[in-house]
Amino acid sequence: MLHHDWQTTMKTEYVALLSNSTWSLVPKSVDKCIIGCKWIYKLKLKVDGSIDRFKDRLVAKSFNQTYGIDYFETFCLVVKPTTIQLGLSLAISRGWLVKQLDVNKAFLNGELEEEVYMVQLLGFVDHSKPDFVCKLHKALYGLKQAPRAWFTKLKNSLLAWGFSSSLSDSSMFLFWKWINMIIIPIYFALKDLSIMNYFLGVEVCWQGSSLHISQTKYIKDLLNRVGLADCKPIVTPMTTSHTLFVFDGSILADPSQYRNIVGALQYCTITRPDISFSVNKPCQFMQSPTDLHWQVDKRLLRCLKGTTSFGLSFHYSLDLQLTTYADTNWASCLDDRRSTSGHCIFFGSNLVSWSFSKQKVVSRFNTKIEYRALANVASEFQWIQHLLQELSISPSSSPIMFYDHISCCQSYFSFSS
Repeated sequence: MLHHDWQTTMKTEYVALLSNSTWSLVPKSVDKCIIGCKWIYKLKLKVDGSIDRFKDRLVAKSFNQTYGIDYFETFCLVVKPTTIQLGLSLAISRGWLVKQLDVNKAFLNGELEEEVYMVQLLGFVDHSKPDFVCKLHKALYGLKQAPRAWFTKLKNSLLAWGFSSSLSDSSMFLFWKWINMIIIPIYFALKDLSIMNYFLGVEVCWQGSSLHISQTKYIKDLLNRVGLADCKPIVTPMTTSHTLFVFDGSILADPSQYRNIVGALQYCTITRPDISFSVNKPCQFMQSPTDLHWQVDKRLLRCLKGTTSFGLSFHYSLDLQLTTYADTNWASCLDDRRSTSGHCIFFGSNLVSWSFSKQKVVSRFNTKIEYRALANVASEFQWIQHLLQELSISPSSSPIMFYDHISCCQSYFSFSS
């Protein structure tokens, strides 16, 4: 028996679906694929962990969908973390107001181009048409094409109102007139969340001329999910006494938890650049993880246990110069002898971009992999500069790159002379 609050929210959700013209009832056809659906229940929590509201969602069972019949393209753009970090850095330095809006039932606004049929909702079957099925006109959560349909609807609506899509990051939209963003509710029902303080598991703390972003609640939820909420914290995320190999230890019978945790750890690096290199290591063993690789995951989690409030700070800065630091570890992987490159880019005094990853090719010469790393950093540099140009922001001086490889420097000066 469902709790009264869940029953109330289910009825509210059902009425919202009908008012949105999400589907129409049509006779069932034997030559059409009919997908199922179910209710998903979730408690929406506040930043402090207390209950905000009961939330349920009707989800389509997309595993019954067939490519080429029920859906085609599914790719959907997502904003780059660097864009967000650069925007927060500019907001602090320029005194911009950062507000947050939430689109109510976002995916339900997307319009379907394909013919998709779904069974009627359990408990909400139309008694006058019990044998009919729902022909979907709008997207539902769970459909493979739902994210793409929603983004297409949002993009077309914003462009129609005079917004322009960024050439550097197509998920960022710009509007160059002094009017209020209240124009958006004409298309979508929005909830004004006021000044941004929490988004997608990231907490934002405004402190006068600075702000701090962290993932305290997200990390605590992750520790609870793994059963390490009461574990003993440690100081370092990695140990230097043991080198990992692909076939170290016994292969896990079920690698799904390992992959889920590694994915969650990757998301933690949005506000924790200090663990980016350490998280990159277990990412290299996703195909056949072993018990020793799982120990690396748990060590990372124990490190996060003692540093849940750590995060990334952005400070007011008049100097808006781009500065990067880069380095490479030649042939560091003993399995395939590929090298690992890393860099971090500062905008003024604020860190806005960083990366640690294995190079895609094997090189016998150290200088080649160093040049390859510099080329990747220069590409990121160029992209950030293009993004700043679209925002009409001019760095205070030419970008500076710090590197410590003598051969690269000597080769450059020999070519220049």
